[in-house]
Amino acid sequence: MNKLLLATPVFLIATACSDIWLEPFWSECALPGGPALGLRDIAASPSGEVWVVGRGGEAWYFDGESWEPKPSGFNYELTGVAADEGGCCWAVGADNQENGRVLRYDPDDGWTEIILSETPVAFLADVEREEDGTVLAVGSKGEVWRWRTDWELVWSDADYLWRAVDLHASGEVLVVGERISTGNGAFLRFNYADGDFTVEDIDGGRLEDCAMTDSDAGWAVDTDGCIYRYDSGTLEMVADTGVFLRGLAVEPDRDDALWLCGPGGVLVHYVGGELEYPDSPTDENLYDLVLVNGDEGWAAAEQLLLEYR
Repeated sequence: MNKLLLATPVFLIATACSDIWLEPFWSECALPGGPALGLRDIAASPSGEVWVVGRGGEAWYFDGESWEPKPSGFNYELTGVAADEGGCCWAVGADNQENGRVLRYDPDDGWTEIILSETPVAFLADVEREEDGTVLAVGSKGEVWRWRTDWELVWSDADYLWRAVDLHASGEVLVVGERISTGNGAFLRFNYADGDFTVEDIDGGRLEDCAMTDSDAGWAVDTDGCIYRYDSGTLEMVADTGVFLRGLAVEPDRDDALWLCGPGGVLVHYVGGELEYPDSPTDENLYDLVLVNGDEGWAAAEQLLLEYR
């Protein structure tokens, strides 16, 4: 009895200490109404709202407190989503004929489809929105679409397959993917206010994701597991993780710390030039991740989410 009485406060002290010092970690999070058919992209708004989309037109919305299913009703594979303020979002993907599709969600009107002005349109892989309301979508056949008051095709070259886009408030845009004729990674940069398109190849494989941290700085990752630093119009390989990677997210308030993910539940943390390989709670394929702040984030797996807290 004395031993039990002595152990109890020790346990409580240890628990209290662990609550104080415990760092954020990744854990599984089941979606209401799930499991998902196959999640493909996730995005957060500046106010912390989060959207995740996937196969069969499925979508979920996180208001900062809880997740809620928001099925689009369209049997499309949604591969890109851009969160907007007030519970709105843009989503892109393709139908079963691989024709690109664009959807818009508004809390008052629900889901609506936006018909693009030119057909046929390529498979759309990703979409991103800037605070001034400009929206960009990219996909196969090298297509880059821009929306201000309507959608317009602003650049295309069928020798390129675009996988991701990110943009900065200055108007600078970074698009990444692959040049089909060479099999090398490629990137396109321009300013959505005044044009000036420049496209370049890299020596590595297909670029899968990118993120801008300033008007002339950012990051990219390729399928060979290499991390690239974007600086003033060039990409420089700074690390080789040795694993297949698909998604990246830059830690808020830092420009030298990234989380990356890939098939088989792979998670990689890149901090100041150093690589860490934390244990993953899943062996499902991870397609993308987002950080709401330094202590909160989400990753899109096949049938569920990973939560970072």
